[in-house]
Amino acid sequence: MCLSDGISLSSIRATGRLPAPSFTTPAKGVAHLQTVDSVDATILVDNTIDILLSSTPNVTRAPLTWDWSKRPQLIAEHGYSLLLSVQKKGNVKTILYDAGLSPDTITHNLSVLGIQLTELDAIVLSHGHADHHGGLLGLVHSLGKKNLPLVLHPDAWKNRKIRFPSGAEMHMPPPDRRALEKNDVKIIDSRAPSLLLSDQALVTGQVERVTDYEKGFPLQYEEKNEEWEPDPWIWDDQGIVFNVNGKGLVVASSCSHSGVVNVLQNAKRLTGVNKVHAFIGGMHLTGGIFEKIIPQTIQDIAKINPQIIIPGHCTGWRATHLISREMPEAYVQGSTGTRIHF
Repeated sequence: MCLSDGISLSSIRATGRLPAPSFTTPAKGVAHLQTVDSVDATILVDNTIDILLSSTPNVTRAPLTWDWSKRPQLIAEHGYSLLLSVQKKGNVKTILYDAGLSPDTITHNLSVLGIQLTELDAIVLSHGHADHHGGLLGLVHSLGKKNLPLVLHPDAWKNRKIRFPSGAEMHMPPPDRRALEKNDVKIIDSRAPSLLLSDQALVTGQVERVTDYEKGFPLQYEEKNEEWEPDPWIWDDQGIVFNVNGKGLVVASSCSHSGVVNVLQNAKRLTGVNKVHAFIGGMHLTGGIFEKIIPQTIQDIAKINPQIIIPGHCTGWRATHLISREMPEAYVQGSTGTRIHF
């Protein structure tokens, strides 16, 4: 496993820390992302679950069981987590991307699905909001694995809150760094792109903002010097990109606070690959602030023309409905427990 600036993971084993470089915009195609034979994405946590959804050749729904009173069932919550399995020449490697909101939901759903993370290669955190890292410590503790890499942007450690127009406030605490390090997690915080799994997966790092309508989250504040200051840009928002042989890019973005169009364009720029085969994740188009940019966002996604779109988590029902109407052949309904084969 290596980082895009040429520093190998083995060189940071001693401390578990990587000094965060200042962010510079990489040249097009600088990542040198290797192609893979396939990617399987299992939705471990999402806002919704529909046990009656039918499977298709490339989409496998969670097993349907009727003995609800006798065995545990999958749990949906306002959070997100993906298990990404990469296959190349018969070898399989796995990344956990985010860990949901509640302390036990991800471990519960893994158990229900019969998935054991014995061969987990890395964890990637999309950003520092609690609905993406809430289950992280419980999962790490249950794994008991030493030197497990956790890749995140340094801004993910910020203490934040959301201040709604109504006056209500929601605290968004960061991950517990001390507890993670106590559980032998090797923390890699970097603003720059990172290549993982023998250069088969690209963690985008800080996403370049190029559209004029995707402007972050104006309701967010960060604690600085015991004061609360506006922190709208959520620079720690980052995704994971794969290049599937003969298909193109598969882009996972857990919340897309940097804007989903920026996310997709950034993936193309970093890899030098123009074709986006699939997008899976949240688009943060729910709520009054973001609903006004839904038409422009969907219009620009349609121009990029991914063959598969699995919106989830914070995409919102209005945007999801428009995607399903404007791109019906590409749209796949997400649901907790679903596995998609790319």
